[in-house]
Amino acid sequence: MKRIILASALAITTATAGYAATEGQITEVQQYLPNYDVSTWSDPQIDQALNIITSTDSRSETTAKLESLAEGTEYVAAAPELTEAEVATLNEYVDGVDYSTIPQPTLDAALSVANSESSATDRAETIRELLMDDGMAVGDANTATSGEVALIRIHAPNVDVSTLTEPQVNTILSMIRSNDPNGLESEIEAVVAQ
Repeated sequence: MKRIILASALAITTATAGYAATEGQITEVQQYLPNYDVSTWSDPQIDQALNIITSTDSRSETTAKLESLAEGTEYVAAAPELTEAEVATLNEYVDGVDYSTIPQPTLDAALSVANSESSATDRAETIRELLMDDGMAVGDANTATSGEVALIRIHAPNVDVSTLTEPQVNTILSMIRSNDPNGLESEIEAVVAQ
């Protein structure tokens, strides 16, 4: 009888400890949601967030899903808004791109580059980096992809993305996607200085 009670107590203690979110897990989720306090989240919320983070979704879709979780709303993928003329402009630089899978801030950045006074070669290279991102990390310090590096460079050309930490990349991309894209350079540089 003592063995059964002792085994039951041990099982309850182990089970309870197994469900408590660790500080590392909370920090991992917080990296994607710098504007939210996830330390107060329940263990099921943290588990759900970690499942989202470890999915094969793009960073922007992961962030959008996490923000929906934080706000208690249902995630609905927003379809990008492009006119026929904008599609035609972007098609001058890339072929076979499914614009419905690209976040609106990235499309806006590509259109901005297309209408810039940069050389034709620079415009083409940046737009290809933005729109034909293969999802692979380009460096060792963080998991920023070529498209994400290009997006950050557009808003803060003096920032060396290869030296940023993963939390800095997540914070900067979150800022770009959730704010007015104009005038972000000083805010991004402040994140880099931290």
